[in-house]
Formats: sequence, C-alpha cells, structure tokens
Amino acid sequence: MEGLLLLWWTSILLVMAALAWISALVVGRLFREQRDARRGRDRDRACDAFLDVMNGSGDALGRLRGVDHRARLMGEALLELLAMVRGGERERLLEALQSIKMDQRFQRRLFRGGIAGRMVAAETLSHFPGPETVEALKAALVQTRHGNLRVALMRSLIELDAAPPLAEVLQEIHRSRGSESLLYLPLMRRLVNGDTRAALHAFGDPGTPPKARVILAEALGASGDFRAMRPLCIGATAPDVELRIASVRGLAAMGHPAAEPRILAALEDPVWMVRSAACEAAGRIGLKSAVPLLIIQLSDPVWWVRFRAGEALSALGSTGLKGLRAAATGQGDLPRRAASLALAERGLARTAA
Repeated sequence: MEGLLLLWWTSILLVMAALAWISALVVGRLFREQRDARRGRDRDRACDAFLDVMNGSGDALGRLRGVDHRARLMGEALLELLAMVRGGERERLLEALQSIKMDQRFQRRLFRGGIAGRMVAAETLSHFPGPETVEALKAALVQTRHGNLRVALMRSLIELDAAPPLAEVLQEIHRSRGSESLLYLPLMRRLVNGDTRAALHAFGDPGTPPKARVILAEALGASGDFRAMRPLCIGATAPDVELRIASVRGLAAMGHPAAEPRILAALEDPVWMVRSAACEAAGRIGLKSAVPLLIIQLSDPVWWVRFRAGEALSALGSTGLKGLRAAATGQGDLPRRAASLALAERGLARTAA
C-alpha cells in the first residue's frame, strides 16, 4: 500500500512539474514576443527619425529620446539605412548623430554588454572617422579575445585607414582555432590588396605560421596580382595538404593559363581534396589540355572529385562536352553516371543518349 501511495504522489509531482515547466515556457514566450514587438517599434522609431534628419527636419533628433541610449538598436538601424544611402543625406545624418555624441556611446558599447551588441558598435564606428574612434577600436582589440569581435574591430580599423600590421593579423590567425581562422579570409583579402608586397614576403617566409599561409594563398589569388603566380605554383607542391589546396584555389581565382603545369600535376595528387580543387581550377582557367585527365577523374573513387571533373568538362566548351558525351555512353558505371549528371545539368542529357 505504501508503494502505491509513493507511486501516486510521485506521479502527481511529475505532473505538477510538467505543468509548471509548460507554464514557464508559455510565459517566457509571451515576454519575448512583447520584448521583440517593443524592440521593433523602437527600431522603426529610430529609422523614421533618421529619415527625417536626412530630409532636413530640425526636431527629428528629439524623437530619439528614450532609445538613443540603446547603442545596439541604434547601430542596427543606422547600418541598415547607411547601406542604402549615399551622398549629402548620409553626411547630414552622421553629422547630426555626432552632434548628440552618438559616436561616443558606440565607443563605450565596445567594452560592455553582449558580443553581438559590441560587434554592431564596432561596425557602426567605421562610419565615424576620427582619432577617438581609432583609439577606442584599438583599445577594444587589446582587451577582447573573442574571434568574431576581433575580426569586426580589425575590419573597422581597415575602413578607417588604421589597419593593424599584417604580421599581427598573421599571428592572430595562428593563435585562432581552425574554424575561427576562416573568419579572417575576407579581412586578409583587404590587407593583401592594400600591401601585396608585404603579403608576398610573408607567404614566402618559412617562419609564417602554416594556417596563416593557407589564408594568404587564397587572398593572394583573389588579389589578381600576377606577382603571386610563382609563389602559388610553389605552394601547390608543398608538403602541407591544406597549403596545396589553398594554392590551387588561389591559382584558380587568378585564372592565368601560366598555372597549367601545376594544375595538371594537381589533378593527379594523392589527396582527393587537392584533385577536386584542381578540377575546379582547370574549368575556371579554361585549360583544354586538362581534358584527358579530367575524363580520367570521372572514374575517381571520391564522388566530389567526379562531380568537379564533370563541371570542369562542361565549362571547357566543345572539347569538354565531347569527352563527356563519350564517357556517358562508354564503359564503366562511375564515369557514365558522372558524365550523365554533368550533361543533365546543362540540359544535354538527351543529346548524350
């Protein structure tokens, strides 16, 4: 009997706990919906005031009272508007916001609150040039260790012509985790475009950290500076697999036919990721001499390599299409499927049959 009572009270307690949990979820959702609705109204209010300022309304800034202390909300609204506005209206708005010291509030927001709000403040400050802004961004960069925030701070410094030294960013990439290092690729592209000579020197320096050289390889390729051709060709034969992949991708981005010998060699690399990158590079550069090797890659044991080979052959004009048609009607299940898929994507499957 006591066992049944214990089971009964345990069941009642579980039901009460479940009801309390569900009630808490419902109440929490109601609060979130109200908060989001209030935030949406406040953001619309800020946007309306910004538009009125740009149109020359003298009392528009007064309507920001009550929301102007919310730096993240103001920053998000401002960034959204500035992405669509150029010219005198843009300058009028920024000058008006500086007159109420909004830039100083963004500077203070760099050092407190959540990461998302601090990132918004960092991005917004790129529109408020001046020594105080640069000093605040650099001070925040010294203090924080968060990867996304550090990238946002560096990006704003680049926008303000106060870019951190390339060597410092390379060491930053070296210290970051593998997934975080990819955040630096857009940043590195801008640094490389600003000083390609220093980037080439760092890429050729054996002391440069391996992860940094990988990011540099893709950034150098995207720069389109043909001085990077020889270093990238050397990188395409490096012992480090990631560096080989990045160098081949860099050569593909550069699109120069002088990379032909390295791309052809990479098509026979023992690592499938290098072969895949080489297939893509052959198609982007337009290397018709790679057609025989690409046809061979239609039989590669890795599906992604077969897919990239089919894409590359499709991009190489009549010569590549001829090879695809032959493979689609030839022997071997793997090349026939890969070739048929590539032709079907171009609407040529019926021709192949």
